[in-house]
Amino acid sequence: MEYALQLKESDVLTLPRAQVRALLRSGDGSAALLYLFLAEAGGEKKETEICAALHWSSADLSAAVERLRALGLLGETRKVEEPLSAPPERARTPYSRSDIAAALEQDASFAALRQAVGEKLCRLMTEKDDDMLLGLYSDLGLGADVIFSLVGHCVERTERRYGPGRRPTMRQVEKEGYRWKRLGLVSAELVEEYLKDYARRQQIMPQMMEALRLGSRDPVNRESTFLERWIEWGFPPDVVEYAYEITIFKCGKLEWRYLDGILRDLHKKGLHSLEEISAKDKPPQTGRSEAAGRRRTGSGRAAAVEENDAWMDAYLKEMDGQ
Repeated sequence: MEYALQLKESDVLTLPRAQVRALLRSGDGSAALLYLFLAEAGGEKKETEICAALHWSSADLSAAVERLRALGLLGETRKVEEPLSAPPERARTPYSRSDIAAALEQDASFAALRQAVGEKLCRLMTEKDDDMLLGLYSDLGLGADVIFSLVGHCVERTERRYGPGRRPTMRQVEKEGYRWKRLGLVSAELVEEYLKDYARRQQIMPQMMEALRLGSRDPVNRESTFLERWIEWGFPPDVVEYAYEITIFKCGKLEWRYLDGILRDLHKKGLHSLEEISAKDKPPQTGRSEAAGRRRTGSGRAAAVEENDAWMDAYLKEMDGQ
């Protein structure tokens, strides 16, 4: 038997916050250690390899495996990839009317879920709606409680963007459901942590937009991708503003990929606050620069950039070479 987390190998090991919190709440140190080992490995590992690396017995490994499985964090004996990214209708054969009727008759949990989802979406469920709902429930294996939370999340997100009373389509719910599955959100505990973290990110988003001089509007999808990544990396708005000013200094306009490169470099160095950047990502200051440094405040980032031209030139050359 081989085990692997549902994570892709990358240069920077980024752990899903909801999964980490679930591990912490479980209080199981062995499960957390196994999780970190598999995450760092970036691929499947055999039982013998895990036991040798962690100095465990087979019983120790089995206990940790069962805990990760109970938390919905463990995938088994399959290649770690993203097979769920394809449009669902191309990935499976739609359920027939008789299939849906049988599911409603034989599975009380699914029948109750269908009614609750229809009420949540304020609509009569069509055969196509039922097909997508059954796909989430049966094909993806999402529990009724997880799907109900999924629908509520989609409703809240749609109302925030388009106004009170607006509802998502079942197709939009299905698409988000496939995303949740890829993220490993397969238990109520993990979903709870994810939604808490999502709410926290949503509170930071307007500050991020202000830091980028984009006003109070909601970010578009592509912008959200970058913003959510920077928030996940642990950057506050003032550091994003700092990187924005460097980008404007170099490019003359907001270049998302360039700005992302700056923050990625800082993330690799473990620098996530202005204090850390000032202390570790700049050469020692002397003379006039040192005096200027004592006068700097959080609002003086643009002046700091101009006063440190030597460092700036070296840094930008490094960025251009990436």
